[in-house]
Amino acid sequence: MSDIIVIVGSVTSATRLARRINSQSTEMARVISTPADLHVHSGCSYSVRTSLKNESIVRNNLGGLNIKGIFIEKRDGNERSYYDISR
Repeated sequence: MSDIIVIVGSVTSATRLARRINSQSTEMARVISTPADLHVHSGCSYSVRTSLKNESIVRNNLGGLNIKGIFIEKRDGNERSYYDISR
């Protein structure tokens, strides 16, 4: 299973992005604490997690937000891998 994690500059930005995604998709987006493995990239403790199916919706709604990075999270049982797709 794969998700997108968008690391943002504040909880306010995370909430705004999650609301934008949720208004345009049936796949839920939610504000989460940034996974520990990604803290080295940002220093921010808030991110938005959503389905990989929402990648185009995510990219179309980044305007005006302080984005620290965009990652794909792949899960295989208890193993998690992260891939930077920030471009």
